[in-house]
Amino acid sequence: MVPPTKKELWTIRLMILIGCFSVLNFVYWFVQPGFGAHPLLYGLMCFTIGYGILRVLYIWYHYWDITIPKIPDTKKTFTVDILTTYFPGEPYEMIVDTLTAIQNISYPHTTYLCDEANDPYLIKVCKELGVRHVTRDNRIDAKAGNINNALRQATGEICVVLDPDHVPETNFLDPIIPFFNDPKIGFVQIVQSYYNINETLVARGAAEQTYQFYGPMMMTMNAYGTVNAIGANCTFRRAALDSIGGHAAGLAEDMHTAMQLHAKGWASVYVPQVLAKGLVPSSLTAFYKQQLKWARGTFDLLFYVYPKLFTKYTIRQKIHYGLLPLHYLVGVVYLINFLIPILSLFLFKMPWSGNILYFGMIILPILMSTFLIRAYIQKWVILKNERGFHLIGGLLQITTWWLYFLGFVYTIFRKKIPYIPTPKEGEGFSNYKIVTPNLLVAILSVAAVIYGLAKDLTPFSMVMAGFALLNAAFMIFGVYLTNQRTNRNRILREGLHQDTVVKLKTLKGYYHKVKDYLFRRIRPVALTLLVICSLLSVGARIEFTKSQWEGIKGIENPISPTRYLGIFFPKETNGLSDNGQIATLEKKEDVPFDIISIYIPWGDKDSIRSSSELISGIYGKKALPMISWEPWTSNFTGSDSIPELKQGQMGLKYIKNGHFDTYIKKFATYLKAFNKPVFLRFAHEFDNPFYPWSKTGGNSPNDFKAA
Repeated sequence: MVPPTKKELWTIRLMILIGCFSVLNFVYWFVQPGFGAHPLLYGLMCFTIGYGILRVLYIWYHYWDITIPKIPDTKKTFTVDILTTYFPGEPYEMIVDTLTAIQNISYPHTTYLCDEANDPYLIKVCKELGVRHVTRDNRIDAKAGNINNALRQATGEICVVLDPDHVPETNFLDPIIPFFNDPKIGFVQIVQSYYNINETLVARGAAEQTYQFYGPMMMTMNAYGTVNAIGANCTFRRAALDSIGGHAAGLAEDMHTAMQLHAKGWASVYVPQVLAKGLVPSSLTAFYKQQLKWARGTFDLLFYVYPKLFTKYTIRQKIHYGLLPLHYLVGVVYLINFLIPILSLFLFKMPWSGNILYFGMIILPILMSTFLIRAYIQKWVILKNERGFHLIGGLLQITTWWLYFLGFVYTIFRKKIPYIPTPKEGEGFSNYKIVTPNLLVAILSVAAVIYGLAKDLTPFSMVMAGFALLNAAFMIFGVYLTNQRTNRNRILREGLHQDTVVKLKTLKGYYHKVKDYLFRRIRPVALTLLVICSLLSVGARIEFTKSQWEGIKGIENPISPTRYLGIFFPKETNGLSDNGQIATLEKKEDVPFDIISIYIPWGDKDSIRSSSELISGIYGKKALPMISWEPWTSNFTGSDSIPELKQGQMGLKYIKNGHFDTYIKKFATYLKAFNKPVFLRFAHEFDNPFYPWSKTGGNSPNDFKAA
């Protein structure tokens, strides 16, 4: 792994600065007064967007100063203890493979198996391999307590903690030990990599969630002094552990240990090398158990440990330990994102009243920044085949929302959950019970779409329906992940011919070649594309603040997005406002009018053409006409031959039956020719008995609706 050149580093930083500017541009526009349609829904929407922006900025913060430490020259030989653990129920074969690999590490060391079960078989294996077997008669403090029990016997200057599923290379300690020549170094962390990534879609998704973290994010932590200790593959200075009373306890014992060591002033190093490979959860049940444990554990550290250690941290460490646990707040955010379209469709309310097309255009630079920065940063992902945008990992995170939410709630109410190691073997059955919350969200989302569109088929409701259906699809994907047939290796073994397997492997090879080619081509032009996109968005922002849903088809709307000031001001009693009078009044009062009201009666005389000049004048004033369109059915030639129409009776029924379709189409064509918005007010005051389209004219409310 090669660190960024100066040119690459400043390219990354410039892209991040442009991205931050795009965020500010979006926020300034999004919170314009009057855009909040429904207070509750708008507030929830602002919260989720705010969290999303904070999350993006946090990631960019960790791309700012990618650092790869140079391995120091070896000056001293240390005594080393390597500890791994065993919990009842974990497969023997896995433990034996790990112990054998540890014994094959070339650097001199002593191996300890911290056995929670005092298992006779493992006692025998340890004797055969020359491993020291340690057990205890309690399970206080779970994994941390198990390790600390062994540390009472271990005497090495350096202590390595390996998970029982992580198999180390023979040179595991060679790039690590030299860093301990610096007496300030408390621990050294390396990459956590996996050898069962292709076992299931869950395994693939779980691994994808770690690629950016163990790549450029952890590399930048070197520069910030915030390297995180991970439960596996972490090497500690024994004096550092002793200074905090041993391995710190908790559901997130690794992060807790790092917090305590940094608070004591110990430094840390991240070495971006794959020196051991382990197991990633391969079933949804195993992944859910792991994520609930981590969510509950990190929230506990944030609420109850972080405040106590706050004053002992550097500024960077305060930021790190204050924001890192908020990753698991995503469960609350996803729940809100599910509820917004559901509530909007059931209540017929929109959370935000701006134009969705302009929303897409103004947020485009942020999306482009996220895409292009991530594409550029792929060079510093640990392995070449880990490059990508990790769609499966993102979808898996969405389906895990309720576990993250549960971890947050459990922390608030101090509800304890037992420390259980992540299961090391996949389930033999499809456990659909664990996706019940996902199914409920999917059912509610679909029901909201059906109900909402049946009652209110508008652009507003269609947008919300789109989000609801997308959320339902995400939840259904979670159901799919529970199916054991997602185990791709099993499908290949049981369902496909060998020739097909070969072809699939060939296609996979082509896929990686194309992916690498695209990343190579994107990197040189990423900055240029980002600059162009941002400038276009900023240049058009002024116009965007003037338009709402009325401009959804791209029609320029010259009036205020928040309030409409209208006037009816006829010069004579002919129902036609006088533009000259209105202009005089506007000049006198210094108040422009957005809407000018006029009357146009139905009829085949000259009522349409006579109003053309007036309507054109209204548009010329940058205002909109509001036409009170009066269905005087007696104004048509030939109405004398129909008694009801001659008397102005039952006109709405004749409109419903298509008698006046020719006139209506003619009037529609007339309005269309203006190619501008218009307010059309049909049969106003239909409950006024003085108008013939009211009940006194033989019409009913149903006739009015039908007409």
